[in-house]
Amino acid sequence: MSGWFEFLIGRPADQLLSLGEVLVILLVATTMVVLVTLVLACGALLLRRRTVSARSAMTVRHGGWQRSLQAVLYDGASAEDLTGSIAPASGTDFLNFLLLYVRRLDGSEREQICALAEPHLPRMVTLLTHRAAGRRMRAVQTLGELGLPGYGDQVIAALDDPSPLVAMVAASTLARAETPEYAGAVLAHLDRFAHWRQDFLSAMLASMGIGAASALRHALADDDATSRIRAVAADALAALSDPLAADPAAEVLGSSDDIELRAAALRLLASVGRAKHLSVVREHAAAEELPVRLAAIRALGRFGERTDLPPLEEAAREAPSPWVAIAAARALKEGGGVEALEALAGSQHPRSALGLQVISESRSW
Repeated sequence: MSGWFEFLIGRPADQLLSLGEVLVILLVATTMVVLVTLVLACGALLLRRRTVSARSAMTVRHGGWQRSLQAVLYDGASAEDLTGSIAPASGTDFLNFLLLYVRRLDGSEREQICALAEPHLPRMVTLLTHRAAGRRMRAVQTLGELGLPGYGDQVIAALDDPSPLVAMVAASTLARAETPEYAGAVLAHLDRFAHWRQDFLSAMLASMGIGAASALRHALADDDATSRIRAVAADALAALSDPLAADPAAEVLGSSDDIELRAAALRLLASVGRAKHLSVVREHAAAEELPVRLAAIRALGRFGERTDLPPLEEAAREAPSPWVAIAAARALKEGGGVEALEALAGSQHPRSALGLQVISESRSW
């Protein structure tokens, strides 16, 4: 038996610890665990106390800044009364405070806030090369919200940041600036954001305003650009209702085989198309690709002629695809063919319910 003990624990059986020695070791180990736990608990309490104290101090500080800011903006107080109270160590916190307000204001009030931020913005430039993407992102956002156009070059450079999130923050910040000069830079980097939703990208570009329409038209007509970029540009132009984009959209329909791009061009024509563009739209109303066909049908409902109503009625009644039938019925309503829908709703046709549904809708789509 002693041989087994020696094999298992590597000590002779006559050298095993006594029960008292084992209890002492357990007591010491337990005491150490309790002491370590107490130290960690005390450290956690101290950290929490410090965090609560810092948060309370920040709340008090922000309250004072808020009163001073309101006095500067609305009571004619001197901006120096506010800027003079900002310690250098509080510069970053002050910029974060101003970010809360600059997004809500415009005009002279926004200009005043940007002027208050100006002395503290250089510290954000130093963070543009920080190894943490989150720090770079915050720096780009701050410079874009509070420092344009003075720091426009730095924000544009961030479009090439290794982090796609930092680049997207730069793009969206430049877009919100509503300055056409940034449209070309954002469009040139749009390939980086190919995995983002198309409607998000087009809304971002449209937020630049009608001044960006020229750059968007150029992107739409550029055969060397990817179909994705051209489609995003088309949807942005549709949101802007740019009338000069109708002709490039019609040209795209005659030269491209890409489904996404053709559907976007038809959505653009639905927004700004004219009678001379109807022929190319009618050609696509029977397209095999469902997204293209639906977009063409909707365009006919927007600016089609009376002669387009019978084909729409036939599609609502007989199209094999229920999606085509629904789109045709809605286009029929928008194009002034309510009588045909009423006749369908009052008939024994299998799609009579469709006619009743579309008639009762508050809008076509």
